[in-house]
Amino acid sequence: MTTSRSLAAVATAVLACGTTFAQASSFDFLALGNSNERGYASFTHSVGGISVEATGRSADGNTPYFAYLDSGDAGLGVCKVLTADNQCTPSFDDNVTFNELLRLDFDQTVTLSEILFVNGSHGTTFSGTFDLVIDGGPKTSYSLAHLFTMDLTGKTFDFINPNLQGDTNNLQQFYISSAEVSAVPVPAAAWLFVSGIVGLVTVARRHPE
Repeated sequence: MTTSRSLAAVATAVLACGTTFAQASSFDFLALGNSNERGYASFTHSVGGISVEATGRSADGNTPYFAYLDSGDAGLGVCKVLTADNQCTPSFDDNVTFNELLRLDFDQTVTLSEILFVNGSHGTTFSGTFDLVIDGGPKTSYSLAHLFTMDLTGKTFDFINPNLQGDTNNLQQFYISSAEVSAVPVPAAAWLFVSGIVGLVTVARRHPE
């Protein structure tokens, strides 16, 4: 095989790998909570070659809390205080309540396309908004809904409950029940690598063996 054909084969393989990155992965936090309810200083889970680290903290990001997997048709929330056996105390403070932040930090750039929220009473009716910060960028407000669909691209997603205390119906508090994500098909670095391969192919064709 000539050098140009070898390099062309490598470039084709890189692009082929890029197509596999676009497969969607579903993170089912509800199922994880039902099988093992507990809190974590840092919770990591992998699906389809994508890993996510979940952490909890105060809305300003300065005070560390706990990511909490809650059972009973709930999902992933935040808890301020854990017992010795990693259960939330008080037990009702295991969702993302006022002035709390739930961070999902992926190991690669992803497109977050669908989120299922559950309210503080483990229901699907909401009132109010949540704030979202992607990769440390500007804060954007969205209406809370059971099914939230929007293509959002980044690595770190901060879900913040900005609502004031006094939500007696738990309709402004939320868990993330599941999240649908897919990796960005071909990262910029890969495109640069392929561009370099193409350049080498061009040179090799001008100077055949």
